Amino acid sequence: MSLGGTYEPIDSVRGITNKSSGKMGLELAKEAYIRGADLKLVVANVSVEIPSVFDVIHVETSAEMNDAVLSLIPDYDIFISTAAVSDFEFRQKSDKKIDSNSSLFLNLKPTTKIIRQIKKINPNIFLVGFKAEFNISREDIIGCARKQIADAGTDLVIANDISKNECHFGSDNNEVLIVDEEVLTVPLASKREIAKTICDVISKKL
Repeated sequence: MSLGGTYEPIDSVRGITNKSSGKMGLELAKEAYIRGADLKLVVANVSVEIPSVFDVIHVETSAEMNDAVLSLIPDYDIFISTAAVSDFEFRQKSDKKIDSNSSLFLNLKPTTKIIRQIKKINPNIFLVGFKAEFNISREDIIGCARKQIADAGTDLVIANDISKNECHFGSDNNEVLIVDEEVLTVPLASKREIAKTICDVISKKL
């Protein structure tokens, strides 16, 4: 399972990241652990404390997460990708602090899409993706989830609109759509309760 937000350095002290807290991923990890799962967590930047009971690989950048995840995939039956992985990284990174008096042009390139590689390495793994969108319609969110299924072979996608009240990055609650051939609407609830629902759905699919 991956969780948290990756960080892409600009120079030795600055970088870009996102507001992912890791709360949803941690609640899923706790619920899976309670149900007897043998877990390995790949953890980027989070605002939650990871209990010592979990076996953790700490990463920072999308490239580090890519390497860690792909090394684990052959040995596991399920992968849940809750991490908010940066879509872009810098083509050139300075190993010194860039002078703040200078103009700065940021030249970005797309990062490797980790989730699209999973099934190529382990075709039999049950793959759960997450898809966070901002201020789009329910139909469009479902469309984005189904595109991920088509592109990456995900077996299940948890999709949500982070523009909604109480559903933003770092919130304690969420409202999600669980998408495969059907769509299950999970109304606003705590992330702990949503984790239980997601685990219930996964259990029925296995």
